[in-house]
Amino acid sequence: MQPAIRPARPADLHALAALARRTWLDAFGDSVAPEDAAAEAEKGRSEERFARVLPERVILVAEEDGELVGYAELGPVDIPEVEAGAGDVELHRLYVETPLQGRGIGRALLDAVLAHPDAAGPNRVFLQVWERNERALRLYERAGFRRSGSTRFRIGGELVEDAVFVLER
Repeated sequence: MQPAIRPARPADLHALAALARRTWLDAFGDSVAPEDAAAEAEKGRSEERFARVLPERVILVAEEDGELVGYAELGPVDIPEVEAGAGDVELHRLYVETPLQGRGIGRALLDAVLAHPDAAGPNRVFLQVWERNERALRLYERAGFRRSGSTRFRIGGELVEDAVFVLER
């Protein structure tokens, strides 16, 4: 049975932030210094951050038995290397609880966010993804995304590089 996918609500903020920290640390916590991972997980995945962006961005959650098990976030393109046009958007985040990966939840979230009116139509959808995240790479490529470049950013004192993908509509 697939979880229900719905827009995030203010009542979800605590659970959403906890899910976001947990899934980010599971995916990337070992790739940077422990103190940088902890700071990034807290700063970029806090209740306050989600409360701030919830009115401005599309955040969909996957819910199963009353628990959040995944989420996706769509908003304006903020990848410095991308020249975004009118209507272009960025899939900023798509995460699923680690033990539940491989059950189609990520694909269901991706399909739902791509069907959202903010992402539908003649535009491009960009995302950035860690090149070593094989499962995510397969998901995005199967959905029609193609690599278009790379971007660099800092996590603490470390310079990190991600692949940039685009879906042309």
